[in-house]
Amino acid sequence: MQDRARSFAVIAHGDQIYGENQLYERHLAAVVKVIRDWTDDAELISAAWLHDTLEDTPTRIDDLADQFSERVASLVWAVTAEGDVRAEKMDAIYRKIAACPDAALVKLADRVANVEAAPAGSNHSRRYIGEREAFEQAIRSFVPADAWDRLDRAY
Repeated sequence: MQDRARSFAVIAHGDQIYGENQLYERHLAAVVKVIRDWTDDAELISAAWLHDTLEDTPTRIDDLADQFSERVASLVWAVTAEGDVRAEKMDAIYRKIAACPDAALVKLADRVANVEAAPAGSNHSRRYIGEREAFEQAIRSFVPADAWDRLDRAY
């Protein structure tokens, strides 16, 4: 399942770029590497590969349910932003994770990968630091303490 998820995500993201000039697959692989530190659950790892497909590609939730499982589709949906501005998008994710707590580990792995990749003092770094308190309130209780500690170290 995980290999299929990787292939699906790489094809779905196509030539999208992460950061300045890296193929999006690099970000996806970083998220998967982080999540594997805390789980070997094939559906969580598959969701990590697929975590941005609903948000950034034409992929539909039904596509994920058909290709993988209802759980994978639900996990990806829970970490998918909705709204017009960043605060609305994050609030939507936090609400959905409260209803699907397993998705918190996927979102944490995504945030760890993003914070670790963001150059110190960059706009991205400042944004993540600015969201730190709300992110902690929404996510921390659903993830292993050592996973949270990794995010703290990344900040």
